[in-house]
Amino acid sequence: MKQKLRISAAMMLLLLGNEVAAETYALEPVNVNDTGTYERDDVALDSPTNLYKVEKSARFATEVITREEIEAHQPKDIFDLLNKATGMDLTYHGRRSPFSLNMRGNGNITYIIDGAILPPSTSRILYKIPMLAIEEIQIVRSATALSIAPSINVGASNSGSGVNIAYVIIRTKEPKMTEGVLSAFYEKAVSQPGANGQSLYAGTRFGDKNSWNGYMGIMLSRFERKSKDTWFDGSDSQSGMFNGGIRNGGFALNFMAYKDSGRLEMQRGVKHDGTLDDSKWYYDPLKTTILSLDGSMLWNEHHVTLFSLAQSKYQQNEHNENFANAAASTRDYGEKTRTYSLRHNASFGDTRVQLGTQYIEAEGVGSDLFNPYIKYDTSIKGASASIEQSLLDGDLVVDAGYRWDQKSIKDSTAAKSEALATPNANKGVDLSPASIVTLGGVYALNDWHVVSARYFYGDQGVSGDFTMQTKDGSALDPEKQYRYEIALESKIAPYFHSLVTYFDTDIKNEKRATSDTYMLDDSEYYYYKQVDSRTKGVELTLKGTIADNTRYKFSWTRILSKETQNYQNVEDEVGVIIPRNTFSLLLTHQWNGYHFNLSGKKAGAYTSSLSPMGLSYADLGNYTRFDLNIAKDFVFDGYVATAKIYGRNVTHDQYATKYTTGYYYDRGRTLGCELSISF
Repeated sequence: MKQKLRISAAMMLLLLGNEVAAETYALEPVNVNDTGTYERDDVALDSPTNLYKVEKSARFATEVITREEIEAHQPKDIFDLLNKATGMDLTYHGRRSPFSLNMRGNGNITYIIDGAILPPSTSRILYKIPMLAIEEIQIVRSATALSIAPSINVGASNSGSGVNIAYVIIRTKEPKMTEGVLSAFYEKAVSQPGANGQSLYAGTRFGDKNSWNGYMGIMLSRFERKSKDTWFDGSDSQSGMFNGGIRNGGFALNFMAYKDSGRLEMQRGVKHDGTLDDSKWYYDPLKTTILSLDGSMLWNEHHVTLFSLAQSKYQQNEHNENFANAAASTRDYGEKTRTYSLRHNASFGDTRVQLGTQYIEAEGVGSDLFNPYIKYDTSIKGASASIEQSLLDGDLVVDAGYRWDQKSIKDSTAAKSEALATPNANKGVDLSPASIVTLGGVYALNDWHVVSARYFYGDQGVSGDFTMQTKDGSALDPEKQYRYEIALESKIAPYFHSLVTYFDTDIKNEKRATSDTYMLDDSEYYYYKQVDSRTKGVELTLKGTIADNTRYKFSWTRILSKETQNYQNVEDEVGVIIPRNTFSLLLTHQWNGYHFNLSGKKAGAYTSSLSPMGLSYADLGNYTRFDLNIAKDFVFDGYVATAKIYGRNVTHDQYATKYTTGYYYDRGRTLGCELSISF
């Protein structure tokens, strides 16, 4: 087996300092290609051993970011990467939940890592996940694949009326053979201190593919990005991961353990008059532990059973200080989430059936955008079923699905501080269950064109949380939503694949917090109101391969309207709270040992920012940024080395996407180099 040495740029490493056509269930648990490397079967979208398998009619709305694309983007972190995905729009502000991703103009995205469903504090967890640890990311838009995760949010009880619009599924790296990667980077943003980081991954496979076989891997990583006090957006992290698995015939079992600790500073806002906000907020330390176990049993070519068990634990120490005086306070928070999932996939001729059930427990003490102190102990139980039928010799496939979820509150409370909180203020409550119905179909017009359509109806129920009160005392009605999607996919040639999608999301009685508050048992809470909103838009994706060495991917999402029934005196949020247009681009080219990669993102302008402080008027969005990198392969005695130099936001567009205590501007141009060694 030929060893390879890959080096991905810099002079500072040794410091340490989609498509599928087959619908059959007959497959080998592990494939070996001609080079002797192992290829995973559990990541194909139609694989019966894929824990996140989606119906054929939903695959047009599923995007997979591969390991090769991650390396081509050279992202700062996972949020930087996801902002380049189709229909995604990232906003940042220096508050408790700094990173927010909207999908097609709506939020509430569920994040999953190797079966572990993450808690509400996701935005303070994912920035520390090393890119080296990720094998691929699967983005399921519109959340119509019902067996993946609950339709309502995990965690604090006031999330019971959530609207999950998408799933982001992160899969950690498995070795394809005995291999390792040692890497380091150094980079510097304009007028900021330099940043550096180092990572090590090593893994191996063992056994006989016709009998017991398996793999194991280990990853260690650290980074440090310092910041000036006049900016205050620094971060650092130390992390480690150990994963492995065994297989024999149709049986497969995988485990993963991940742990990190880091620091995250909340960027200072720049007010309209140019002065800096004096708040000095930061988290130190932020600690995350994720444990997961998943497996599958392929009984025969028609039946497979899958399960996953996972626990995520999150601890944080929040520092509230001030640059103008000596005032200081700290808060210790922690969250723990346990996930249990079981699913069975079966095929009967041209009919495929999926049955699943999940149980999730979540407890913690933390904060959100509306309450500095929340304490909760909740659980969600859910079940799903779907059926898929092939007709007309497979040219037409239709499906239908149903999901039921119910959140139970053992106890919970929310307040401005722990001293003001009423212990067990909400205790022993079963919230109204959510019921979801989906319909889908995909029809092959010919060998080059396919039409897909999806329909979703959801009755999310009422949160029932004691903090969800209206200012006028009126009752909150059950939330309902209707989603429609239709798409035309064309594959004219290898150099031109296109996908055009129309989407319509209609939400009745959506619950939104207002800026008005009230007192209850000496605690202060935000009033809520219900709003009808409807989002309509179109999406275009183009991709292809030219002459085997050039690949491109382009997407454009246009929000036609987002009517919001005069919420905060806004009747259409497009151009006011969200951009009308977002574009993303990835272009890669290989020549004579060189790798050229260009990625871009453009977002339209909008004029306001919505937060617990109300609606703030500002100049937001309206940016165009390009990231590029160039890598060169070198050969030394049979080894291959690669050196890479890169630039992020090379046009130095210092844009802002939120205004609360001020603008939170992007750092602008960042130049760096990276060196990685594979063995």
